[in-house]
Amino acid sequence: MQIFYTMFFFTIFFSQILRAQDNNQKLNRYIPQGYTLLDSKSGDLNQDGLTDYVIICKDPNEMDSEEELQRPVLILHGTTNGGLQLFARNDNVALSYYAGGPIGDPYTGMTLKKNFFSIEHAGGSSDQWTRVITFKYNLDEGQYYVNRDAGEVWNTNSKKKKKLETYSKDQWGVVPFEDYVVE
Repeated sequence: MQIFYTMFFFTIFFSQILRAQDNNQKLNRYIPQGYTLLDSKSGDLNQDGLTDYVIICKDPNEMDSEEELQRPVLILHGTTNGGLQLFARNDNVALSYYAGGPIGDPYTGMTLKKNFFSIEHAGGSSDQWTRVITFKYNLDEGQYYVNRDAGEVWNTNSKKKKKLETYSKDQWGVVPFEDYVVE
């Protein structure tokens, strides 16, 4: 019986490794030349029953560069034959490695839920900040738009409460994903 459980465990474990390698091979095809994968998340963003991906790429030498290098964000929609298709790209949404200040790399993660995805950042030193930029897929228009761009700012040496910073919708209005620039 113990041999059965051991074999079962290794079968499950090995199949997970193969599935991860298959997903990486799928995604690698879309990573721009000269970049590597920083992060990826999957979900059904356009609500068509197929698996979509949001991937963030980075320059493998970004830590050694003296300039702030872009981090392309790509939205890949699943196709009915099991493949992927590039839907949109934006090189100005994920903050660069040095944008976090003394804390370092500001990228803290990505979240996907239903037809929304968010790119999350944090940085600073004694004045610290967070910033979460959320995009929503408009099912009627078949397009991703900025839904929210907000974060908190606080001083670690102060007893004052954190201040919510909302980067005004009046400033950016209705902007498609591929046109949004983080300032």
